Amino acid sequence: MRAAIDESELVTKKDLQIELAPIKADLMLLKWMVGALLGLAIANFAKQFF
Repeated sequence: MRAAIDESELVTKKDLQIELAPIKADLMLLKWMVGALLGLAIANFAKQFF
C-alpha cells in the first residue's frame, strides 16, 4: 500500500482549480445563453397570447 501511495501523483486543490476554471467559465456562458433563450421564448409566447 505504501509503495502505491509513493508512486502516485496526488492532486492539490490548486491543481483542480486550474483545471476546472475553463469548465466553470463555459458553464457560466451556457447558463446565460439558456436564460436569454428562455426569456425570448417567454416574451414571444406572451406577445402572441396576451
